Amino acid sequence: MSFFSVQVNIMTIVWLIIYVINFDKKEKHGIITDRFRMVIMNLNMLVFLIFWMGVVYYVKSGEDSIANYGTNQIICTIVTHLICPILLFIIYQFSMGNERYEYNFYKKWDIYIVFIYAASYLAYVYIRGELYLQNGGVTGWYPYPFVDFQNLFIGNSVWLYVLYLIITFFVWFSLQHLWLVYNNNLIQSIKYKRFVLSII
Repeated sequence: MSFFSVQVNIMTIVWLIIYVINFDKKEKHGIITDRFRMVIMNLNMLVFLIFWMGVVYYVKSGEDSIANYGTNQIICTIVTHLICPILLFIIYQFSMGNERYEYNFYKKWDIYIVFIYAASYLAYVYIRGELYLQNGGVTGWYPYPFVDFQNLFIGNSVWLYVLYLIITFFVWFSLQHLWLVYNNNLIQSIKYKRFVLSII
């Protein structure tokens, strides 16, 4: 359960089940709203992009960690990191655009759920790795190389590195959310034009 992708996939499955059960209901608040759908989409976009950047990193660096995967691991990885995010994106295209969103999305609650979850995950990974070290581990166990706090990608201060990660993911999630708002508004414009044409 320490992998971000596993947690996001579990959240997505639970959300999809609740969304399908309540598909005909329209609410202004809660997890079946369009805005919460953007939260789920934003997290899944990160899973998709980081995974494929990791694949490129491992291929370029010559590390063969993917070559050590068994058949079931390969199938599970492809389903959770490629097929699920793509299917979710397709669902997003057909289910969004019910209203126009402002581009100043920092006034809305949905982006803060993404930020809080990401920061909580980072704290969880750090604490888990430190506990692993204290309980006799030779090194802390960290799920991804860029959150290995024993071998930092940049610098030698863990706290500055954490600050760097927070800023990086703040910008990253904000740009993804901006794109999701743009995509929603584009879909909304297309739906509105079709509605006007159907009246004429």
